[in-house]
Amino acid sequence: MTQEEKLARLQEIFREVLDQPELHLTEDFSMADCAAWDSVATVQIVLAAESAFGVRVPTESVATLQRVGELLALLP
Repeated sequence: MTQEEKLARLQEIFREVLDQPELHLTEDFSMADCAAWDSVATVQIVLAAESAFGVRVPTESVATLQRVGELLALLP
């Protein structure tokens, strides 16, 4: 899966979790860019990404996640 394909799948997840169907993700998109992206949303996003990509994200990584690019780096 290419980075673009991963980003597109993450965009779907972010749109659903954050309830923002028009959201456009980039690797630099961060929590500071979206008021709806809080710690609870982070957990929901990570759980959905784990399911979608068949991976486990280390708990310590979830706690420090601030940008989309950081999550992309954890995906296979």
